[in-house]
Amino acid sequence: MMLWIWLGITIIAAVIELITIDLVSIWFTIGGIGALIAYALGLSQTIQIVVFVILSIICIFASRPLAKKYLKTQTVSTNYDRVIGQHGLVLKRIDADTRGEVKVLSTQWAASSLDNSTLEVGDYCEILAVKGAHLVVKKINK
Repeated sequence: MMLWIWLGITIIAAVIELITIDLVSIWFTIGGIGALIAYALGLSQTIQIVVFVILSIICIFASRPLAKKYLKTQTVSTNYDRVIGQHGLVLKRIDADTRGEVKVLSTQWAASSLDNSTLEVGDYCEILAVKGAHLVVKKINK
């Protein structure tokens, strides 16, 4: 009976892994293979279960960090996150009551100042955050 249980677990886990390709069940496949080997050696059901659990846990802790490192997809920056920390040029006056415009990385953005200070046309600023569709900036001396 245990032969069919371990074969079932191993095959189902392997099929799930092949379908998803996201390392969601490979650990149980390896644990199932270990349990099958324990079964073939004539070890007790308790030892088979222990082998399955221990191998699965070892595989989870050993492979997950490596998988995250090597299977990580490259994140492409958008204008939204690329501008934070950049320096920009004020194109339209920014004050406490009015949003102005800033040019950053060849793109114009609406902008407001962090502390409601006034930034004049030609001033340089640092982009601190993006709030909705406008930038939050602070004046810098350049």
